[in-house]
Amino acid sequence: MEKLIPVALLLFAVMHSGIVSVNGKPAVPNPRQQSAFKLVTANTKFALHLYRQVASQPSSAGKNIFFSPISISAALSMLSLGARASTRNQLLQGLGYSNMSQNDAAEVHETFKCLLQTLTREGSELNLTIGSALYIQQGFVVKPKFIEDAKQFYKSEAISVNFMESDKAKEQINAFVSKKTDGEIQEFIKTLETSTVMVLLNYVLFKGSWEKPFNPRSTYEADFHVDDTTTVRVQMMTKSGTYDSGYDSQLSSFVIRVPYDGNASLVLILPAAGKLAEVEQNLTITNFLHFFYSLRPSYAGLHIPKVSLKESYKLNEQLSSMGITEMFSRDADLSGISESEPLTVSKVTHEAVLHIDEKGTKAVAVTGAEITLMSAFSQPEHVFNRPFLLLIVDHNIKSVLFVGRVLNPTI
Repeated sequence: MEKLIPVALLLFAVMHSGIVSVNGKPAVPNPRQQSAFKLVTANTKFALHLYRQVASQPSSAGKNIFFSPISISAALSMLSLGARASTRNQLLQGLGYSNMSQNDAAEVHETFKCLLQTLTREGSELNLTIGSALYIQQGFVVKPKFIEDAKQFYKSEAISVNFMESDKAKEQINAFVSKKTDGEIQEFIKTLETSTVMVLLNYVLFKGSWEKPFNPRSTYEADFHVDDTTTVRVQMMTKSGTYDSGYDSQLSSFVIRVPYDGNASLVLILPAAGKLAEVEQNLTITNFLHFFYSLRPSYAGLHIPKVSLKESYKLNEQLSSMGITEMFSRDADLSGISESEPLTVSKVTHEAVLHIDEKGTKAVAVTGAEITLMSAFSQPEHVFNRPFLLLIVDHNIKSVLFVGRVLNPTI
């Protein structure tokens, strides 16, 4: 029986968000963005599908949720560069790429390159950093094309490390993650198997400043109703202004878009009382696009709690439920990475951090895969004082950068 070498896929993201304004409907993607449009649709579909999987897990009951789907998509898409046969097909289909030239992997990578260039282009007001890294065991032979393609399409860098000295390797990788996430994620790697030959990382850092900052002097203490029997005290920010908002009857939710400086917004979804679980399971790409384009400007008072979240996930089970199973098994074909020994993915982990305050938002996420040998007048008041959903969305191509659920802002 062949011995499988594990590969770790690790993903992290950090986000600081502030509000960005949009005048009217978001612009239709220009010709340069058209090639990425189908990919964004696939990524959004994947993001909402993964959210439903995470929310339905018993381990998520009563907990906040926050992750960066674009970090996870980028990491898994980069991994697919080295996957072959049914392993690659499962990855592409699970990521929602089945409508792209009949799973043409080359188109996936070309369009991902275009997407990353669009999101991080020079001169953009969107303060977003996305990158990847491959930590490779010293002496382990990796195909040059895999490394070259990872660099070309996913802005990855290759770094040599000795996983046999697991403590030193862990320290080296964690220092890299800490640097890339402004110190928000300092101990991403908790343990490393000595049989690990590669750790694949993707990181996302977003810093957003509100287009119209909240006045700290207006922040007040208020009740937040976690459930029918639990109430906590929170710091509630408030500001009156004109926001794109509306009530979505399909989701039984009030939706409001709070803009950042630049081409992004924080989209807040407040389900009707008792409807949270129903809304989560009905949050599909069709519903997402419906409410995104149906919002209309109106003047109102907005009340949202200050939030600081740090969430981590091992995604093997959720991804398997979405049809991505083979890469975790003895049937994995990762021969596009190396043919020296059979490889398998031992774990996919993700960690994300979110801070929302009067100045804006900071969000960070990391994804990793470990590969081993196998107001003053009458106005509407929108008060987010019970569990709500949030998305951070790029305006130009509607890319979902982060998605989450705030059940309790104090934990």
